[in-house]
Amino acid sequence: MNIGKHLKDLRKPNSQQQLALELNLSREAVSAYETERTKLPVDIAQRVMEKYDDPWFAINIANKYTGGAWVQKLDGEFVELDRGNVVLKTVEELEEAIDSIEKAPFVKHPKALAAYEMQDVQKSLLQVIDSIVAASHLVAVSCQEYGFSWNELWEDHNRKLISNGYVSTQ
Repeated sequence: MNIGKHLKDLRKPNSQQQLALELNLSREAVSAYETERTKLPVDIAQRVMEKYDDPWFAINIANKYTGGAWVQKLDGEFVELDRGNVVLKTVEELEEAIDSIEKAPFVKHPKALAAYEMQDVQKSLLQVIDSIVAASHLVAVSCQEYGFSWNELWEDHNRKLISNGYVSTQ
């Protein structure tokens, strides 16, 4: 889904004017974002996330801002995003990723790898990406169905990373 349509869906039944007032914008700016005449700035996207706390918007905006180098919402005709199917698919993808990681020659230095081994590493990385997509969908679906806050889960996760010394606060 494009960012503009997603923004419009989030604000409904409120008007563009109401959203503009809440975000301290002009109604014209909201219209330009919804019709994608103007790219939604990062600071406005952050304020939209604070207001709506929508996991699909977070996934959508991250995908757009990275030029497609992050998860996108699966919405094709063969996708079933009910909790049970998402759980099963996530487990399947995680198991395949673990199996692939264990078989790939990650312990070897990259310069020591033969071409076929490089292909194994690449195949494994693609499998890991599949598991990231599945896990992201599991978290998004669970937030919606159980009423968890996407933003709070990420805040908790980030606090844990900081407290464990994995990221700095600078």
